[in-house]
Amino acid sequence: MKASDQFNLPLKSLKEGTRVFTFRLDADFFQSFENKLIGDCNINQTVTVEKRSDLIILTFTHQGYVFTDCDRCLEQIKLPVEGEKAFVVKFVDEPQEDEDEILYFLHHDERYDMSVLINEVVTLSLPMVKIYACENDPDAPCNPEVLKYLDQQNIDTQSSPVWDALKNLKLED
Repeated sequence: MKASDQFNLPLKSLKEGTRVFTFRLDADFFQSFENKLIGDCNINQTVTVEKRSDLIILTFTHQGYVFTDCDRCLEQIKLPVEGEKAFVVKFVDEPQEDEDEILYFLHHDERYDMSVLINEVVTLSLPMVKIYACENDPDAPCNPEVLKYLDQQNIDTQSSPVWDALKNLKLED
């Protein structure tokens, strides 16, 4: 499945200067890429396109939230996500392999589908550990029973005599 044509950047008709495109991303957008990491979400995406005579600079900026399970208490949380990534577009006569932050477009390309890069930039901005700072929120969605259990496990581990014995272990350098 393919994302909507609204994400196509018209290369041929693009005049020199800066243009800003804004999009609202939701679960349907990410499902079009079979993205399993992002489901229900509400993300505002801005793409700033700066066209110069010899190149284009694309800056992708997003901010919003993703609904996901907390890695600590397993409750559904509203996880904030944000990020920014810029790419330089160079025009070439023959196809070349894209680099980290440099994209190569052919001179005769008429449009570019920005949805692929939007999907990658947003997905890479997700934190590896999805937790909610529930101690700062009086209406936290966290499961208090699980948190109480985790706190008890943490106390038990810190005061274990096994760890105390290891502290006294002398190792040679």
